[in-house]
Amino acid sequence: MLDTRSQILHKNFEAIHRNGFQGVRADKVVAEMGITKGALYHYFPNKFDLGYAIIDEIVAPHYLSLWQPLEHAQKGFAQVIYEVLDRYRSFVATEEQVILGCPLTNLTQEMPPLDEGFRVRLYRVTSRMQQQIETGLKKAQLSGEFKLDFNPTQVAFFYLSSIEGGFSVAKAMQSRAVFEMVVSQLKQLTDGLKS
Repeated sequence: MLDTRSQILHKNFEAIHRNGFQGVRADKVVAEMGITKGALYHYFPNKFDLGYAIIDEIVAPHYLSLWQPLEHAQKGFAQVIYEVLDRYRSFVATEEQVILGCPLTNLTQEMPPLDEGFRVRLYRVTSRMQQQIETGLKKAQLSGEFKLDFNPTQVAFFYLSSIEGGFSVAKAMQSRAVFEMVVSQLKQLTDGLKS
C-alpha cells in the first residue's frame, strides 16, 4: 500500500493526465481522497513542487525504463526495439488511452513555455531517452547487427519524435489506428537498419 505522499502523487498524476497540469486543483484531488489540504501542503508547498515531483518520481522513471533494455542490450538489437515499440503500443490499448494521450507528450506540449522547472525536467527525460536509443543503435552497429551507413543520433531522434508525435496525432484524430501505423513504420525502419 502506498504511503500518503505517494497516494497524493499518483492521484494527481492521474488527474493531470486527464485534465492537464493547469486544469487540476490538487486540493480538490486530495479532498476526494479523504486527505486534508494540510497534508498536501506538508509534502508539497505548492502545485509546482507537486508537478515537479510527479515528473521526477513517476514520469521520468517510467519513460526511461522503456528504452533501457536497448541501451543495455548486447545482441538482438532489432528484437529489443520491436519489444519497446510493442510496449508503447500497449499505451493506447483502449479508446480512453487514445483520447487521453501520452502523459509525457501532454506535459511537453503544455508546460515548457510556462515554467522553467517543467521545461528543464522534461528536457532531461526526453534527452535521456534519445541518448538511450542512440547508445543502443551505436552498439548494434559495432556488433555488426546494424549497418554503418546511418547516423545513430539522427535515427534516435527520429524514433523518439515519431513515437511522441504519433501519440499527439492519434489523440487529435482519436484513432488508435494512427498510432498503429507509426509503430508499423518504425518496425520497418528497424528492419532497414539491419546488416
